[in-house]
Amino acid sequence: MAYIKFKPLTPSMQFNRMVTLEELDSELLKLLDSSETVQFAFSAGRDFGILTDKRIMIIDRKGVRGFRRQIYSIMYDSISTYNLDIHNFDTTIEMTVDSGYVIILSFYKPIPLDTMFDIYKYLSSKILEK
Repeated sequence: MAYIKFKPLTPSMQFNRMVTLEELDSELLKLLDSSETVQFAFSAGRDFGILTDKRIMIIDRKGVRGFRRQIYSIMYDSISTYNLDIHNFDTTIEMTVDSGYVIILSFYKPIPLDTMFDIYKYLSSKILEK
């Protein structure tokens, strides 16, 4: 079924605020390696997106209480193309991994555009390292 490869790998996350390390669950922090440092963290209600110095983690909580979770881990060296799309009310970063899957991260206006440029520069530096 080759058509599945062109669907987004992760659900389209719609992040609306930045999160500090203190606001992240201790359970989420346990998923990080001891050598990883968090560069950016975002929240979309009860879902989270974390950019570390080694990978991108997306935590998608499902169900009424959020006990069911899907955790995506995307290594920077597996990203083949990426783009920043700026609109009036949101900014979108679309990434295509080597296998052809698409990852879509949407950020809404409470997150400043300067921060989006910082994230894009950070992604560029990590992707260009490979």
